[in-house]
Amino acid sequence: MAPSTTLPEALASPTVLLLLLVLGSFYLLVWTFGETKKVCKSPRHSLPYGCHRAQINSLFVLLVWQLAHIPSLGYTNPILSYWSALRFQLDPPGFLKREWAKIPPNAKLVKVPNFSRWTVVPARPQYYADIVRVPDKHLSSVQAANEFWQAELTLYTDEIGDNIQVPVIQNILNRSLGDLIPLVHEEAVLAFEDAFPFDHEDGQGSKDRRNAEFVNANIDFAVEVVVMAHVLLAVPALIRNFVNKLVSPIPRRVKQITAFTQPLIDERRDKEEKFGDGYEKPFDFLSWLMDAARKHNKSDRDIILRMMSVNFGSIHTTSLTFTNALLTLLAYPQYIETIREECEKCIQEEGWSKAAMDKMVFLDSFMKESQRVDVVAAILSNRLAVCDFTLQLSSEGNTDASDSVFIPKGTMLAGNYLDAHFAKDAWPGEDPDTFDPYRFMKIQKETGRQWGIPTTSPNILTFGHGRHACPGRYLAAQEMKLMMAYLVIKYDMKLPGPEKTPQRPKNMWVGNHCVADPRVKILLRRRSEGS
Repeated sequence: MAPSTTLPEALASPTVLLLLLVLGSFYLLVWTFGETKKVCKSPRHSLPYGCHRAQINSLFVLLVWQLAHIPSLGYTNPILSYWSALRFQLDPPGFLKREWAKIPPNAKLVKVPNFSRWTVVPARPQYYADIVRVPDKHLSSVQAANEFWQAELTLYTDEIGDNIQVPVIQNILNRSLGDLIPLVHEEAVLAFEDAFPFDHEDGQGSKDRRNAEFVNANIDFAVEVVVMAHVLLAVPALIRNFVNKLVSPIPRRVKQITAFTQPLIDERRDKEEKFGDGYEKPFDFLSWLMDAARKHNKSDRDIILRMMSVNFGSIHTTSLTFTNALLTLLAYPQYIETIREECEKCIQEEGWSKAAMDKMVFLDSFMKESQRVDVVAAILSNRLAVCDFTLQLSSEGNTDASDSVFIPKGTMLAGNYLDAHFAKDAWPGEDPDTFDPYRFMKIQKETGRQWGIPTTSPNILTFGHGRHACPGRYLAAQEMKLMMAYLVIKYDMKLPGPEKTPQRPKNMWVGNHCVADPRVKILLRRRSEGS
């Protein structure tokens, strides 16, 4: 059995500490004077999900006063809570572990301090299932994303907030995986040969390549959304539009990507008009978005913005999850040959296809366990209360009306990834702090329940949970397995250092988020016997 894993250490830096101190002081001023917010006011014992209207003076007052009935992690005092928020940002796992031991045993929810607001999380992972069951008219994932990513300014949700691209993903893309996976394999081969050009003397890879500028523009856009979200959250709402117009690179990025995409849209539309029913549309997401745009009377700009939004959503979680799985595999090299043999057998039988990916059960279990252990954040999968309601909490799957908590409008709720992924009563067998690559194979054998990479539960939140879980996670799972299979078949890989006792490189906590250390190096060589 693999040795026990440990969570990455928090990022310790005098510069980060200074910046967070400045941010904390700034937010104290901003949110104390605050903006006028509309919130609902209702009796604590109102009917479930009942909505009412009222006004209070600021969001800061809302978070201190109307959430007083929910226990706090750290200080509750309006001033000292910023010190707790700073402690959380500097060391999320340490702060949560220390403060979690202090919450009342009968607590249903607890609130975690941040510089701009409190975030309410379940005291037990099972209660997150109750949170995601709340209707959208009371708890909104869209409004939470709008605030978290400042999406109206960064992702243009004021234009594409109706999310008509989601049914395209759910109903067309997910049902087309069997046809898409061979195409994904072709793209993966090109990408790996560009990244590792062993077979080319000039070190530049093959000349037959996709447009690198277009690819890089989409990657840059994904990074810029994250950066601008943090910048905009650091300034008062009244001047966010001004700051966005002043410093945001995103409008220029939209123009750049439009310059690539618009001619393609025009070309396809011209061919469709010319050939009519005889025109065979390209089998890709752009064609599907064009069909959806025609149905809903949307513009070409709308198509391009939705394409950029989907690319943004597909990049971060997939790249973080895959990188974590790769580093974990290299830290446990005894499993490389087992995975390689499984992958080679499946490819020989089925080719580079969805059928082959589905047969890679040990690889799936290994990557699922990495997904569980290598969390991407401490607190995430947010929902924003858009009106007052009473949250009903279940006990052993049965709703008990006496277990309820009043949630005022404006409250942010989220899942606690650390508590969920490492809950001792959720994972039978080995200690959940121990990395066990066979864990999900054993669970599936014992329970008969399917536990694949895209499976969600209140104890696995990487892709979210409930009806708003990542709709593209099925394609993401196939992509990640395909990339890992290609790497282990085509390359020998190792971490620098002693071969017999490799150490898993520690991830870095950057505020609430946990990422692989970008300084990590991997030793790689082409396998001559690779198929």
